[in-house]
Amino acid sequence: MSVLVGEKPALAAMMRDYIAEMARIIEGVDPEAPYPHFDLYWTEPETRWPFWLRIDGDINAGFALVRRDVSHDRTEMAEFFVTPSHRRIDVGKSAARRLIARFRGSWRITERESNAPAIAFWHQVLDGYVAYDETTSVTDAVRREQRFTSLGAGSP
Repeated sequence: MSVLVGEKPALAAMMRDYIAEMARIIEGVDPEAPYPHFDLYWTEPETRWPFWLRIDGDINAGFALVRRDVSHDRTEMAEFFVTPSHRRIDVGKSAARRLIARFRGSWRITERESNAPAIAFWHQVLDGYVAYDETTSVTDAVRREQRFTSLGAGSP
């Protein structure tokens, strides 16, 4: 479910937890830094979408930030977070697959190579769900990248 404008403070609080967790895993992440594109998810509704990961209507399961990279004609998972208390019960996997099915066409998902849990999670989401190519690239950091095509709502 989309994050409404009035729910921004709740998402900002959860985003702080996410950034703090990333700072423990990824060298160079400042746990006090605000997410640089946060407000754009409500001012660029044609290319950025914030979503709650809900379980039984509870928004505390996590969030996903999805964006459209118009220059490469693809959808990207900008950020994806499942709260610790909701991990390993398939909340994230099922939410990720629903989001992938929601956006038909080319996709790209990236993880920092140092974030082994994220890489393992995305393999669990994608394996047996969509055919994907995986590469490693070096930009500002070494990243693992999965590219694939979603058939939309008709995807498995």
